[in-house]
Amino acid sequence: MSFKNELHMDYKTLLLGLVLLGICHVSYAEDADVPLSAEEAAATCKVPEGFKVTVFASEPDIQQPIGFCMDDRGRLWVAEAYSYPVHTGEKAKDRIVVLEDSDGDGKHDKRVVFYEGLNYVTGIEYGFGGIWVMTPPYFYFIPDRDGDDRPDGPPEVLLDGFGNHANSHNLANGFAWGPDGWLYATHGRTNWSMIGKPGDKESDRERFDGGVYRYHPTRHVWEPYADGTTNPWGIDWNDYGHAFIFNCVNPHLFQVIQGAHYEPWRARKSSQYAYQRLETIADHLHFTGLSHYGKGVGSAEEDAAGGGHAHCGTMVYLGDSFPDKYRNTLFSNNIHGRRINNDIPKRIGSGYVASHGPDLFRSTDPWFMGVTLAYGASGEVYLSDWSDTGECHSRINTRRKTGRIYRITYGLDQLPSHDLSKQSNAELAKLQLHKNDWHVRHARRLLQERAHAGGDMSVVRQHMLEVFDKDPRIPRKLRAMWVLQVIGSLDDVFLVKALGHRSEDIRSWSVTLLCEAGKSSKQVQRRFVELAKKDESALVRLSLASALQRFDLPDRWELATALTARSEDQNDQNLPLMIWYACEPLVNDDISRFAELGANSAIPRVRINVARRIAEAKQSNVGLEEIVQHLTQPIDDVVAGDLLTGILEGVNGKRGLPMPANWHLAFERLSKSSDASIREQIIRLAVVFQDLEALQKLRKVANDAGSSADDRNRAIDALVGQRLPGFDSDLLKLLEDDQVRASALRGLASFQSPKTPATILSHYATMTATERQNAQLTLASRKPWARALIRAIEVKQIDASELTAYSVRQMRSLDDSVLNQKLNRVWGGLRKTSDSKEKRIRFIKTWLTEKRLAKADLARGGELFKKHCASCHQLFGEGGKVGPDITGAQRHNLDYMLENIVDPSAAVANDYQMEIFQTGDGRTITGLVASETDETLIVQTVNERLVFPVGDIKHRAKSKLSMMPEGLFDALTENDIRDLMGFLRRQN
Repeated sequence: MSFKNELHMDYKTLLLGLVLLGICHVSYAEDADVPLSAEEAAATCKVPEGFKVTVFASEPDIQQPIGFCMDDRGRLWVAEAYSYPVHTGEKAKDRIVVLEDSDGDGKHDKRVVFYEGLNYVTGIEYGFGGIWVMTPPYFYFIPDRDGDDRPDGPPEVLLDGFGNHANSHNLANGFAWGPDGWLYATHGRTNWSMIGKPGDKESDRERFDGGVYRYHPTRHVWEPYADGTTNPWGIDWNDYGHAFIFNCVNPHLFQVIQGAHYEPWRARKSSQYAYQRLETIADHLHFTGLSHYGKGVGSAEEDAAGGGHAHCGTMVYLGDSFPDKYRNTLFSNNIHGRRINNDIPKRIGSGYVASHGPDLFRSTDPWFMGVTLAYGASGEVYLSDWSDTGECHSRINTRRKTGRIYRITYGLDQLPSHDLSKQSNAELAKLQLHKNDWHVRHARRLLQERAHAGGDMSVVRQHMLEVFDKDPRIPRKLRAMWVLQVIGSLDDVFLVKALGHRSEDIRSWSVTLLCEAGKSSKQVQRRFVELAKKDESALVRLSLASALQRFDLPDRWELATALTARSEDQNDQNLPLMIWYACEPLVNDDISRFAELGANSAIPRVRINVARRIAEAKQSNVGLEEIVQHLTQPIDDVVAGDLLTGILEGVNGKRGLPMPANWHLAFERLSKSSDASIREQIIRLAVVFQDLEALQKLRKVANDAGSSADDRNRAIDALVGQRLPGFDSDLLKLLEDDQVRASALRGLASFQSPKTPATILSHYATMTATERQNAQLTLASRKPWARALIRAIEVKQIDASELTAYSVRQMRSLDDSVLNQKLNRVWGGLRKTSDSKEKRIRFIKTWLTEKRLAKADLARGGELFKKHCASCHQLFGEGGKVGPDITGAQRHNLDYMLENIVDPSAAVANDYQMEIFQTGDGRTITGLVASETDETLIVQTVNERLVFPVGDIKHRAKSKLSMMPEGLFDALTENDIRDLMGFLRRQN
C-alpha cells in the first residue's frame, strides 16, 4: 500500500483510533522533555578540574538571550529576542535588559529594562554613549549619553536594508569592537542585504552577500570587510590583532582577512570573479561521518570529535584567570553537542591551522543551546543559553520564557567591581599593559571616545610611544599602535618607519594602517613594492595583498607584479588567492598588460585565473591574442598547461569564438607536446575556435572504443558544449557503449533529434540505476519526449515506480496540461496545501515508531537513497553536492527529517531556490544558477552542470520551490519509507 492513498483518510479519526487501541502513542519532543533547572544544569555540567560553573541569571529575569555585551563597569547588556522566529511588526516585544552583580558573588542582583519594542534583535554592543543594535532590516543606535540606563530618545537608524527575507536566522548578527576602532559584525549568507542610509535609492546602496563588515563609530562609514561563509556568528581577535569567526555549519572556523572571499560562493555577484575561495583553517571536523572521522551522528566517535556541525559565538580567550594554555585559543558553542568547543590555532605560512582541543564545557541539560560567550573583567567567562531544542535556534520556538546566563570561573569566588569610565586618561593608557584584554579593549574604546570629544591626548600619546619603543613584548607594542591609531596620533611618518621593524606583526599592521583611509601616497606605494620584493614574511605579504585591493587601479600594477613574482607563495593557504583578488579588477584597466601579468606570474593560481578572466571578458579577443602569443613561445609545459586550463574554464559555454591570429602557431607547437594533458587541452580549445581539424580529432576520440573512458567522456562533453552539427547521431549510437552511455544520455538533451526518445527507451531495460535517472531527465526536458516516456509507462515498458520525484517535477515544469493529467494517473498528484502536509507528517511520524524503524532493511534503504537522494545530497562522503551535506544534520530528529522531506519548500533558502529555464530549441531545464556572467550561464541540475550562452535562454523564472522536490514519498511503499528513513538515521 502506498502512502499517497492514505492521504484520503481522516487523519484525526485514524490517529485517535490508534491511540485508543493502544497501537501507538502520540507525543511531541517539546512536551516529552523539560529543561533542567538552571541551578541543576550548572551543577551537573562537566568542566576541567579547577573550573566552576554558576548561574549568573535565569528565567524569569532573563528570557530568550540571543546576545549580550559588557559595559565599562562589567555589567551585562542582554538582548532578549521574543519575536524569534517571526518578524512581529507592531507587536514587537524584543528588549534590552541590564544585569549587574553589585556584590561580586557571581549572581546578578540588579536588573533594569533599558528598552522594549525592538523587532527581531540579533546583535548588541556598548559604547560611545549608547547601545548599538542590529534588528534586520535596521541598524540602530540607542543613545544613553548620561549613563542613567534610560534611553535619551528613540532609536536612531544608522543604516537600513539588512536582509530578513529568506529564513529565521542566517542574517546580520553580533557586534564587536576591533583593535583599530571600528565596530565589526558578522552576517549570514542567506539573507543578503542592500545596505544604505535611510532614504537612499537602490542605486546608492551596496549589496552585501554575507561575511564580515565594519562600521566606523565617528566617521559613520560602512564597508564590507570579508565575503562569504554560511552563517558566521561572532568575531574576535587574538593578541596579534588577527580576527577569527566561527561558522554555524561545517566548515566551522575561519581566519578573517580583509578583502578575502570564503566558502561557500553560490553564484553571488560579490564573488563572481573570485573563482576559488579561502578554506577553513580547521584541520578537523566537530562531527563525524566524513573520511576517517568516525561513524556518525550521536555516536561515541562524534562525541569525541566535538558534538556536531552547528556552532554559535566566537571567543578568543585573552583573560587573566584561566590557565595560560587557553590564551589565544578559540572557543565556540557547539549547539547540537551542548558544549563549548576549543580550537587551538598555530601559525603556518601567512595564516593559521587550528587543531581540535578538549572541550571546555559540556552540559547535561537536553535544552542547553549556547549562543554567546565572552570573558569579563576578572577573566571569568559568561555564557548565554537560549534554552530550547531543535535545529540551531529552533525554527519552532517551543519555549519563549526560558533563558540562562552561566558564569565559568577558574580559581575565583568573589569578583571585584570595576568602572573604567571614572579613570583618567593616564590610567586608561596604563591599562594597555594589563594581562586581561577586557581592560585593554574597554580602555582603548574610552580613549577613542574622549579623543573624538576633543579631549587632551598628549599624556596618552607619550605613554604609548614609550611602550612602543621600550616594551619588548610585541602584543604590547601592537596595543600602543592601536591606541595611537584610534586617538588620531598615528601618522604616515611613524608607520613608514615601522615598515622596517624587526617584528613581522608590526610591519604587517603598519601596512594595514597606512591604507585605512583607502588611499596611500606614492612614497608609501614605493615602500610597499620594496617589501613585496624583499620581505621574507608571508604575513607581511598577506597584508600587502589586502592593502592592494584599496589602491586605485592604475596604482596597482607595480605592487601586483612584485607579489606575483614570489614563487615561494604558490602553496601558501592564503596568498595565491588574496593576490588574485587584488589583481582581478586590473582586467578593466589594461587587458593587454593584465595578460602579461598573468603569463609572467610565478604563482600558478594567478596564471590560471588571469587566463580565465580574460576569456570571460567582453573584450576577450584582445587579451586572448596576448595569451595565445605566449603559447607560441617556448615556455615551460607547466605554464602552458596553466594558461590553457584558464582559457578553457573561461570559454566554457561559449561557441564559435573568433580564432586568434596566432592560433595556428600555438596549435602546431602544443599539439606536439610530450604532455598528453596539454595535447588534450589544445584540441578542446581548438573546438571552441571552430578549428575543423581539431573537431574531427575530438569526434574520433569520442567514438574510439580503444581510447580511455575519461578521454572519450571529455570529448563528448566538449562536442556537446559546442553543439557540433550531426553529433546527435553519434550520441545515439554511443548509447550501446557502457563506457560513455551516461555522457551520451545527458548530451542528447542538447539536440532535437526525433529519434532520441525511441532509442533511449529501447536501451532502458539494460541501463544502470544512475543511467536510468539520466535517461528520465533527458526525456523530461522536452514535451514530445516526456509524452513518449509516459507512454512507455502506460504500456508497462517502464514501471511507474522507476520515476523519481525529480523527473516528475521536471515534466511538470513543461506546463503541459495533457501531460500532467497522465502523470497524475500513472504516478500521482503533488499535494500543495500546507494543511495536508502537516497531516501527512503527523501520520508518518505516528506510524514510523522506533520499533518499526528497527526492522528497516538498511541495504534496501541504501539503494533507495542512491536512487532518490544521492544525486543531490552527500551522506558519509558519498553522493552529490547540489544540496546540503546531510551527514551532520539532525537525522535522528524525526520531526526535522519529515518536515524537510515532505515539505522541502517550507523554509527554502535563496541559495537552493530553483529556477526554470527554456531554451530557444524547446528544451526546459530546472536547476540552480551556479554562476552567471553577461555572456554565459551555468546551471546545476540534479544530474549535470550545464553551461549556456545567455542568448540561448529564451525564458527564465524563479520558482518558490526548493531544489529538492516534493513527493519523494509519493511512489514509495510503507516498507520503502521505513527502509529509507532507517538508512538515513544510521551511524555509519
